[in-house]
Amino acid sequence: MTKTSFIKVLGIAILGTILLIVSNGLTLSGITIFDEAILTELNWTKSELKFRDFINLAVAALCAPFAGVFIDKYGAKRLIIIGLLIISILLYFYSFIEFTWHLYLIHFMFAIALSGAGSLTVLIMVSKRVTEKRGIAIGIALAGSSAGGIIIPQIGVPLLENFGWRTAFQYEAILPIMVAILLIIFIKPIKFKEKINKNIAVKDKDTGLNEIILKKAIKTHVFWAICIAGACCFYSIMGLITNLFLYLREQDFTVASAGNTLSIFFVIILGSKLISGAIAEYINEHLLFKIQVIFMALGALCIALDVSALVWPALILYALGWGGLYTIINYIIITTFGVKSAGKIGGIIAAFKGFGAGLGAWMTGLISDQTGSYSMSFWVVVIILSIALGASFLIRPIIAEKSAEPVEQ
Repeated sequence: MTKTSFIKVLGIAILGTILLIVSNGLTLSGITIFDEAILTELNWTKSELKFRDFINLAVAALCAPFAGVFIDKYGAKRLIIIGLLIISILLYFYSFIEFTWHLYLIHFMFAIALSGAGSLTVLIMVSKRVTEKRGIAIGIALAGSSAGGIIIPQIGVPLLENFGWRTAFQYEAILPIMVAILLIIFIKPIKFKEKINKNIAVKDKDTGLNEIILKKAIKTHVFWAICIAGACCFYSIMGLITNLFLYLREQDFTVASAGNTLSIFFVIILGSKLISGAIAEYINEHLLFKIQVIFMALGALCIALDVSALVWPALILYALGWGGLYTIINYIIITTFGVKSAGKIGGIIAAFKGFGAGLGAWMTGLISDQTGSYSMSFWVVVIILSIALGASFLIRPIIAEKSAEPVEQ
């Protein structure tokens, strides 16, 4: 790869990272630093506040297939910019909330905005513009979804301490506008000239990817295996992430040490995302997928055994497995089905993943409430990850024919 192409790959990947740091960080992980201040001022219960997360996940899952259609038709760049502008407006309005319905309406709209400025759109934006070292580029870009949980709180906490949570939201509303300006300047739109036989897979001569339309994809067992594996894996990770703090407190961690452990957990995930993208250039991505599911299952098993000494081994295994798996499952979608219908295909797969994530966040806590600990919750996760591992053996490359030519304009 030439120096110029390397700089281009790195630049596009870093823009993807910045985008996800802002879009995901401001609406999902980073927003939690304001929870205590909001609860204190508005006198809500935790369940009333946290219902917003269910709305985010469920609505995002419903929107994903439709967002995919718009991505394929209008391009990733336009939707990203629109999504960022909507997020900016909603963050400003967040500073005026007084009732729970205000909160729920904003998070309903957040979910729609993230359909245009979230992981799926970034995945397609990067994949359509990077033909060499695609695994590395995807890994760097998608790392932003974890980096948001590390970086945004470092911005939000000083704002909270100095100005209060309402003014802090108004300042944070500036960030999406700044990222939108960067994308307008540096990202060029791409359209494809193509001749595709709708009954077969087509191989793009420039990207080397299979190009398969949605009608063909849904007739393959590979598509449904990815949907099932994705739903199971997202159930498992959201079950842990949304309950990790409470689980650590059950294990007699102090509030401070539980918070620090949560940050370290995200740092390991971030590192795993970056490394797995590079490893995918040298190791078959399907084998790598299986290894990472096994890591997660072993981590879940350590938690299920309910032994304090296994907490850190569990979290390390879980983080290594999930960080890599998050990158690889998206990489597999692109290498299996191509980029020209990636919006529609990825949108349906994202819907499965989203519903799995929502169920994981809810059911893990519900089972814990019913049984008195998280042990049984994670025995369920072990079973679910075993299903994901079984489905992974059905995920294989699809043979491609013919060619299509992308044209940048």
